[in-house]
Amino acid sequence: MDTGAITAAAGGVVAAGLFGYMTLIEQFNIKTRELEFTFSNLPPAFDGYTILHLSDLHFTKLGLLERRVMEIVSAREVDACIVTGDVTKEPRASDIFRRVCSVVPHHDLIYTVLGNSEHKPWLDSNMLQSALTFDGVKMLINASTKIIRGDQSITLVGVDDAYSGFADVNAAFMGVDPQEFIIFLTHCPSTTPQGIEKGADLILAGHTHGGQVRVPGVSLFWTHMRNNKKLNDGVYTAERLNRILKTDAGESILFVHRGVGTSRVHIRLFCPPEIVYITLRRK
Repeated sequence: MDTGAITAAAGGVVAAGLFGYMTLIEQFNIKTRELEFTFSNLPPAFDGYTILHLSDLHFTKLGLLERRVMEIVSAREVDACIVTGDVTKEPRASDIFRRVCSVVPHHDLIYTVLGNSEHKPWLDSNMLQSALTFDGVKMLINASTKIIRGDQSITLVGVDDAYSGFADVNAAFMGVDPQEFIIFLTHCPSTTPQGIEKGADLILAGHTHGGQVRVPGVSLFWTHMRNNKKLNDGVYTAERLNRILKTDAGESILFVHRGVGTSRVHIRLFCPPEIVYITLRRK
């Protein structure tokens, strides 16, 4: 066998191995991530408040990934659980979401917003929304709510999916005092500038899956965003937001979740799925 044939054969083996790793290993290798964010205006009663952040679950059936999610989230008690969209595009899979929620040990409600998966053209989005809303779950669709501890509170504001054109930030923040401590929930991080303008302290988003495939030293291949594409993965401090958005972000922090599931091409490389625990701290 000549050198070219040997090289081609070796390349084929490497490519097959890499594809197998992306499809069979990494997309099921859920990482647990711990984050702690500090704010000067966090009410004292919420110092140490814990949040389980889930995003882009993309449930279709009760398989290996879903069972692993249930195993992880059932092991730790939190104050609240926040889900930033793309739970499923399958109405029948709402039962899986119900089962996952049932095993999360939590004190306050489970707060969710809709993503673009819940707005597929062939779906009855209202029916799917109803299927994903049950006891213990509060859907924030261009709306806000408060979490109360004694005589202190924080405000959660949630918008409908921006990528699908349903986000109404003005309606979501109607009646919200910008001096309050505000957590802004948005599936697509493209609405971050509007959230900052409205006084959001912590912005939680998903949608991008972190790109699903990340090659060190190379820009993302795909973010599934139309604007603010640099807001695609991980923690963005106020200083970083200032540089990217050319605005005064104050003390605002953005976190973009890599998601649990996958979409389109079901692969991951150097971008494993994640389940995130956030602790709020007061300066």
